[in-house]
Amino acid sequence: MPIATFFAKSCTWKQCSARARAFTVLFVPHSGQKAQRLRLPAWALGAAAVFVLTFVGGLSWFGYDYVRLRANERELVRLRIENCQQAEQIESLAQEAAAVQERLVEVDQLDAEVRALLGLPSRGEEPEPTLSRGRLGQPQGGPGRRVTTDDIQATLQAAAASIDPQKEKLAQLQEEVRQEQQRLAHTPSGRPVQGTITSRYGTRRSPYGRRTEFHEGIDIAAPYGTAVKATGAGTVVYSAWRSGYGRMVVIDHGYGYRTAYAHNSKNKVSVGTTVERGDVIAYVGSSGRSTGPHLHYEVIYLGVKKDPARYF
Repeated sequence: MPIATFFAKSCTWKQCSARARAFTVLFVPHSGQKAQRLRLPAWALGAAAVFVLTFVGGLSWFGYDYVRLRANERELVRLRIENCQQAEQIESLAQEAAAVQERLVEVDQLDAEVRALLGLPSRGEEPEPTLSRGRLGQPQGGPGRRVTTDDIQATLQAAAASIDPQKEKLAQLQEEVRQEQQRLAHTPSGRPVQGTITSRYGTRRSPYGRRTEFHEGIDIAAPYGTAVKATGAGTVVYSAWRSGYGRMVVIDHGYGYRTAYAHNSKNKVSVGTTVERGDVIAYVGSSGRSTGPHLHYEVIYLGVKKDPARYF
């Protein structure tokens, strides 16, 4: 194997530059053969040095760029996986939001029913109140805070948790309103017949003498055969002749109320008939102890006869 030896005469930089000295490379073989000389000019060695430095620099740059690209590739893969996971989370949240929306629609429908029962304007006709908290899907956070899927999910869960109590309250209110409407529908209200009141509730002079008596109802004069109407929903518990009252109808309205309609020319309903307010139950007459065509009307509450005028 030959040995290459590098020789150069010593000189200063200025001397070498001035003389444009060359460099000799000596190859000495181990076999004892004649040594070989290679003379290189100074500029060739400089060019070779520049080439080596350029090659090493380029190789280093490409190595760094390769490492950077691999790192970016790994980051891209990680971001893709994270993006897929977030897409699945968003899809799940979207389904949850749809379920919440359906429940909100149910609450709105129930709210509308309650408002209709109460005769109140619909929610759309009322001024929208100012909310003290963020709207659905807008979690609370400080300025510049990044909203995460956890924030959205927490907001949706909070909204969903607040629906059931509100819905239960509305359902209870609806039931109470229905019960109240039913009670009002059965409570005597209005006049059973249009006409002139000839004798009011309370103490009066008897139409059959000079003595006084307590009148337990109201007499309303009306033409013979005028329709007599029920003043509330209920069930007929009496429809027959009664001494002094003539043909008489008694309706049990429930809730402690009963009404009586007397001196009829004809009863249209029979015992057990269910009636609503405004249904015709009899016709004005002068049967029984009567001085002319009129209706004797009574309101009884818990067994005590009340002034019917209070229910007109």
